[in-house]
Amino acid sequence: MSARAFTTRLATVGAVIGLALATLTAVAPASAQPMSGTSQTTTATYSCSYFSGRTVTADTVSVSPVALKKGEVIGVTVSPARTGDTIILSVGSGFTVNMYEAAATSGLKFTAPADGSYGLGWSLEASGTRPSSITWSFTCSSGGTSTTIADADRDGVADSSDSCPSTTLPDSVKKPLSGRYSARSTGSFLDGTGVSSGLKVIDTGGCSATQIVKALGLGRTDQQSGITLTTLKNWAATH
Repeated sequence: MSARAFTTRLATVGAVIGLALATLTAVAPASAQPMSGTSQTTTATYSCSYFSGRTVTADTVSVSPVALKKGEVIGVTVSPARTGDTIILSVGSGFTVNMYEAAATSGLKFTAPADGSYGLGWSLEASGTRPSSITWSFTCSSGGTSTTIADADRDGVADSSDSCPSTTLPDSVKKPLSGRYSARSTGSFLDGTGVSSGLKVIDTGGCSATQIVKALGLGRTDQQSGITLTTLKNWAATH
């Protein structure tokens, strides 16, 4: 179902505009953590293909910046989808925020009106008790035709530009330490205390910490506890 612009539901609009503004202010190098509903620093610009076949379980989802071509379509469905529930999408472009809605049982599709960079934020307005767990499923289309992007290891980096095929997430770290970073299931690099590096697997050319350790021939500490921030940033800068 195509997205429908709306101006009612003032309470919900206020909450979602907050999400949209957070997305708008999250431009490179600081952008919203993709597919997680939380924020972190990253340097990547996302494209329509990033959404192809991707799912995430989170209360809300925000991604920015997303570079879209005119006519590209990002679709989303939500589970559980109950009669009366509504998917709300905020779309930020420049200093403009537009709001769209569609029935959760039908899903929502956003078609880029022009080539440009967008901040996208999805939330669910529940008609009754809010589900304790919400799963979002995304698609990427072009001109109404589904686009299949080859990404065999599902790390968010297309096979054609993936520096590390067969990436497995999360990294297997036996002795996590502060200041030592490894990739989590979301693709974010965090240290042993949960501090974000500001980088994700898409920033490292599709390489996890385990793969970086192997490629660089690093030692036992790096294998068991993760890599240093310097190593991670240097790798990201060259891949």
